[in-house]
Amino acid sequence: MTQWASHYLEIPEAIRSNDALQTQIADIIPGRPIYGKRVEGGDREQTARDILIDFFDCNIEYQEAYERVLQELPRRESPHSYDNNTFSSDWNEALIRMQAVRFYNHGAFLQLKDLGYSECYIPHSPHEDRGSECTRKLAGNTWEIDPLLSRLKERYDNENYDTPVTIPSRPNCTHTPIPPDMSEDDSQSR
Repeated sequence: MTQWASHYLEIPEAIRSNDALQTQIADIIPGRPIYGKRVEGGDREQTARDILIDFFDCNIEYQEAYERVLQELPRRESPHSYDNNTFSSDWNEALIRMQAVRFYNHGAFLQLKDLGYSECYIPHSPHEDRGSECTRKLAGNTWEIDPLLSRLKERYDNENYDTPVTIPSRPNCTHTPIPPDMSEDDSQSR
């Protein structure tokens, strides 16, 4: 049973297995902004938030979240519908992946602190981009939680991306924190 996700794809299992973490994340999502051209206009930001709430409440899995983004946030209704960079072929997956990792990591940092940890370990992800800043600078090491959490909030709550690296550091980031006393291959106690 996975209590802590060691990468993006383990998030659903971790939140199903860790009630305290799931509650922590559920408390964060409603009060946090979601920025980006994909969610601008009308009630697109709230619709994205509602999909993420359903995901973190374990009502839907990734695939359904991806499909709901396409249905409930149609490209044609965006003021940026003409922009192929904003609406790349996998834009729906990128939106969910980014925000799922963002909210999971925010909750995980807070939950680790609640458990008395001041540090976390950031394992390598089997889906990581080996050349990315988060992989090169953070993955495979133990880090103080407070600076990572502060940077995460500055980036995603205040839309200030000129901060030192944190996780997630980019839309395709798959890194997540785990307790510092867990090894990367200790999947039984996660």
